[in-house]
Amino acid sequence: MDAHAVEDIRRSVDVVAGHWGGLKILVNCVGMQREQALLEVTEKAFDEVIEVNLKSAMFLAQAAARHQIAGDQDGAQVHLLSVRAQLGLHGRGYSTYCASKGALTMLIRQHASELAPHGITVNGIAPTVVRTEMARHWLENPETHAQVLARIPLARVAEPRDVAGAAVFFTSPAASFITGQVLYIDGGITGSQ
Repeated sequence: MDAHAVEDIRRSVDVVAGHWGGLKILVNCVGMQREQALLEVTEKAFDEVIEVNLKSAMFLAQAAARHQIAGDQDGAQVHLLSVRAQLGLHGRGYSTYCASKGALTMLIRQHASELAPHGITVNGIAPTVVRTEMARHWLENPETHAQVLARIPLARVAEPRDVAGAAVFFTSPAASFITGQVLYIDGGITGSQ
């Protein structure tokens, strides 16, 4: 799926729903970053980050909701954000990334309100640095790796299983009365900053 193209997003969701005979759960983990200091942000980079991190979330959620509502059963939508939805990052060019993730928080809350009458919950997961390809450049550099660990009270980065566990929870019956919320999987960053 090309997250830059709404028609491709819709087509992809339709294909998945058609293959499985419906759609009950959406876990949106599409995201990107273009690090540029405020005085260097280009319109092209700004537009692409907003397009991938926010616009694609809007239209993934819409496409999934159409199938979930048509299936006439409870469902769940979960969006991956970042601690940067709530916290800026000192010394780094994160204006666009932080803005896109902060806006995604409000999208989650609004979608939770609109989809609640259909029994569909909408929540978010906001991790700190996760040991993934996107974070590799930070973790392979001893200086930035040390800076990352210094900010995290638990003194480690998140593992993919930490995030996956939250997604399983939000899509399980145990979370059926939770909607419009963001769970910070951050080793204590938001509690201490």
